[in-house]
Amino acid sequence: MEIYRGFPIPGGGLLIGVGFYGGVGEIGGNKILISGRDGSVFLDFGLNMRKKREYGIGYGRERVSRILRNYILLEILPRLRGIYREDLLGEGGQLSGAEEADPQACLISHAHLDHYGLVGFLKPEIPIAVSKTTAALIKHSLETGSLAGPEADVLVYRDRLLRERMGGEADPERRRELRDRLAVERPRIIFSGGREVSGMPFSIEPYPVDHSVPAFGFLIDVGEAQIAYTGDLRIHGIVKHYTEKFMENARRVDYLIIEGTRITDSTHMTESKVREYALRELRDKEGKFAAAIISAHDIDRLRTMIEVAQELGRTPILSPKLAHLLKTLKEGETHLRSLPEPGKDFLIYYERRSLTEGGYLLSSRYYYSWQRQIYREHQGHVIKPEEVARSQGDYLMIFAGLGYVTELVDVNPMPGSLFIESTSEPFDEEQEIEWEKVERWISLLRMDRVHIHSSGHANREDLLKIIDEISPRAVIPIHTERPREFKKLIGRGGSKVIVPEEAARIQLRL
Repeated sequence: MEIYRGFPIPGGGLLIGVGFYGGVGEIGGNKILISGRDGSVFLDFGLNMRKKREYGIGYGRERVSRILRNYILLEILPRLRGIYREDLLGEGGQLSGAEEADPQACLISHAHLDHYGLVGFLKPEIPIAVSKTTAALIKHSLETGSLAGPEADVLVYRDRLLRERMGGEADPERRRELRDRLAVERPRIIFSGGREVSGMPFSIEPYPVDHSVPAFGFLIDVGEAQIAYTGDLRIHGIVKHYTEKFMENARRVDYLIIEGTRITDSTHMTESKVREYALRELRDKEGKFAAAIISAHDIDRLRTMIEVAQELGRTPILSPKLAHLLKTLKEGETHLRSLPEPGKDFLIYYERRSLTEGGYLLSSRYYYSWQRQIYREHQGHVIKPEEVARSQGDYLMIFAGLGYVTELVDVNPMPGSLFIESTSEPFDEEQEIEWEKVERWISLLRMDRVHIHSSGHANREDLLKIIDEISPRAVIPIHTERPREFKKLIGRGGSKVIVPEEAARIQLRL
């Protein structure tokens, strides 16, 4: 399809360009280019993690000199000229003949990799528009090692070409000059709910929505058409009123770009039910150890588990990474309600990592710098595994990340202890294999396993309710493996359904 950037065409009217470069017929990897008369912006620039896993070979990271070119070849990154950092493009003609784009900004709806994980490949001149909370969550992920290489250049751009030149530069003064240019903070636009984002080529208003992490949807007015983009959302969480307000403000837009992760799923579990079931399971395990695994940035679930433990007289123990998450959010002035505090609301689990001093030598190279910082700042609020082992029924250990299950070995849970899985179930074969490993560990430790989880995505009935209440002229489903299901469910008389194609621009004629 030809790409239009929003200009008059013969016969009158205007074509608004909406280009889909990810999230089409798949869950995640959203990359949507909205083009109007005065310019264009990206909505999200996410990583398709499944596609990356399918082509990942061995245990090493992709070679920096070819990572961008390989990602374009694999269609992990879109084949577009004018958007990528020059230090990684090389001299190849891979983008020869490709369409050109010149986005004025990239807006990030929330801090999940499938929505921001490829921002590091954009040229540093493109501003990144985020909320304070999203910026803090990304900062936490970067500091604790969730990303590496060019993919980690989300907030700060590190010029790989300059680094290589500096290595061969003999003149000390020239080396200092190059070093000062190695890392440059990307231009950043901070937005907040209900206020128009500054510096955009057309009106964009962000509205907070209910999701498993703090998230935003966007109302976009290009002058000739109004577009609503949901990002990821639900209406069964603690802040469901956010989504309801977004729906109210989006009523009767021309086009609704909506996520459809669970368009074939009608199961319904609220956050309040998670709390109820967790209380019930923990009551049955009085005197025994209990642990819960949650999603990495799910602050509402973290609060739920802390409150459940406290209600039953157990002391919550957080992994150092979760403690770092809360610390970063507080320092980022995110104004999130009542963030739990170490000492007052929880203790921090002291990982045994060194080979001397009983495993707790903080200067050991086996501790990460961010871990040392957490332990030193809160040395009066840490607890060692041997202390937990002596009074197992007094605690609920809460962590994120499947690999953390091996820490339970040091606690040595008594048989029949409880393991709560409070995170999403695996959605592909590779994730199933990883979960099977966790389950083997749980079985080896003779713990009883239960799954208690509320999805971060709206189910089928709620998606249809959102569409019905917004009542757009047309619905464009993304972030779903079953986009045509929308056509079957909305039926005649409802909004028109436009099923997008990968790397194609939908031309919206007004």
